[in-house]
Amino acid sequence: MSDKLRRFFEEAAAAPVELTVRDLLAKWDVKIRNFNTVPRITADLAKAGLMCDPVFDEVDLNTVVCISAEDLPAGQNEMDDQSGLSFPHAALLFSDITSANHEVTSIPPDATLAQARAVMMDHGYSQLPVITDAGALVGAVSWERIGHIQAAAPNAELSDVIDRHPNIVKINDDLLKKIPIIYESGFVLVRDHDDDICGIVTTADLTEQFRLLAEPFFLIGEIERRIRRCIDKTFSAEDFQCVGKSVTSANDMTFGQYVRFLRTEGIWPQLGWQIDCNLFTERLDHIRQVRNEIMHFRPDPLTSKQRERLQSFTTWMRHLDPQL
Repeated sequence: MSDKLRRFFEEAAAAPVELTVRDLLAKWDVKIRNFNTVPRITADLAKAGLMCDPVFDEVDLNTVVCISAEDLPAGQNEMDDQSGLSFPHAALLFSDITSANHEVTSIPPDATLAQARAVMMDHGYSQLPVITDAGALVGAVSWERIGHIQAAAPNAELSDVIDRHPNIVKINDDLLKKIPIIYESGFVLVRDHDDDICGIVTTADLTEQFRLLAEPFFLIGEIERRIRRCIDKTFSAEDFQCVGKSVTSANDMTFGQYVRFLRTEGIWPQLGWQIDCNLFTERLDHIRQVRNEIMHFRPDPLTSKQRERLQSFTTWMRHLDPQL
């Protein structure tokens, strides 16, 4: 280790150090982040008992990160890995749905039915609120209502097909309690704290929201099932003693222990995988962090980067363990 890097570690251990990612890389005399530099820097920081917030390989080079001493006691990562599902502390609200906080596309009450059709087709919408220029809600139109009305009145106009009493919810209403209404009517309009229409939630929005909530759980479970199977078919109980005396199979391991085990000297070559150990275990450690976040229902949703890595690592494991 260079004197420059040693001094940097000592400074960060004594007090948090803020610097750009570009300057952080320069401490290792490198300029780019790749499969070689990222695992090396990550491992060096971990060995020094330091953490980087935000993670330096998930932001751009000019982002300021903070390097500081880890404030978790020894073994806390594995304690987090072992913890089970923690239930959310608050109800799921309409404010948690993106479309409930999104600028609403609407038409005025003096528009034509042809204009309403055109707007819905242009945006791919099935419903459209009718709102005056002053912001007053008149009602809503939908393809379903247009079809029903025109079946009996082919020459119907916009005013004839407006539903004057659409379902309306408040932005802080409990989402789960309103699900039956959404599925029955196909949508609800959302009012904000000022009583203005601030969004619309459809059955399609519900489907997407619950996909975002459920998908990470299933992917984490699949990753763990596959990596356990790969480890157990290659190693014996004696091999597992390096991570704990009570460990007799991969089923006894946490995500943190998977990483430690695979990084143990002499273990990786036995798997026969023709991929880099450092990159694989670094990615696996990222999965451990994501796992701990979703198991505790953190208030912030996974970032697109986290979802991408979760999906990418699942693909890796499907190649390494093609069995269903």
